Amino acid sequence: MKRAIAVFIMFLSLPLWAADDKRISYPSYDYEAAISHEIKPHRHSVPLKGVSSGFNQIRITLTVSPTGDVVDAEPGNDPDLLKFWPQLQDEVRKWKFTPFEENGKAVTASVEEYLDLVPPERFPTKHVAAPIIRPDSRVAITLERWGCYGRCPAYKVTVSTEGIVFQGYRFVAALGRQTDRVDAKQVRNLARSFVAADFYSMDDAYRATMTDNPTYVLSISIDGHSKKVLDYVGPTEGMPAVITELEDKVDALARTGRWIRGEEKK
Repeated sequence: MKRAIAVFIMFLSLPLWAADDKRISYPSYDYEAAISHEIKPHRHSVPLKGVSSGFNQIRITLTVSPTGDVVDAEPGNDPDLLKFWPQLQDEVRKWKFTPFEENGKAVTASVEEYLDLVPPERFPTKHVAAPIIRPDSRVAITLERWGCYGRCPAYKVTVSTEGIVFQGYRFVAALGRQTDRVDAKQVRNLARSFVAADFYSMDDAYRATMTDNPTYVLSISIDGHSKKVLDYVGPTEGMPAVITELEDKVDALARTGRWIRGEEKK
């Protein structure tokens, strides 16, 4: 009896986290903060067999370590979507973040994130030959991101063998026209990514029936041969994930973060 009482007293004396890990309280960050800390590649949409077209989103509460690693992930409780969670855990644990800080010190953080479950990718059934990229080819690649029902950045950026032109419309740090130089070889290399992805064979539009989301338009011209793809929540309609990757590559080459969020030029 005395032993049982002693064990009980010892249990009461434990820190709260030792009795129940889930009671630990970490600094909390919402989805907007999470986005600004994400390290690419960071997939928000995962194609899965058995997922139908439309809005299929899981809210996830992450525990992120001071080094930016995901150490725990707790999904929402939608029973229709939770059945897919075993297929998603590995993807979520690959996510990386720049450290979250409190008073200048990296901390463990509770982070709000979302993952969209989308149908399997719908790849082109008919191949369209892309133009040959020569050492002197003139290339222009344009990404337009138009607003949503909210504060989605609206801008247009073109990276070409002539340079970079950014036009900020709404909810960006730099409104109006901004320009910069770029290595023409890098632009042609990016164009080769489009060719490798069979971009010229893609559908002209991947358009969901839902509302209030941003519209993206990605286009390329190689020596006058052009192709444009409209992406309106395209992954929910089977848009190949490589199109989103190409959109992100345009932003990366143009370093649009400096004009969208005021990040310092690197």
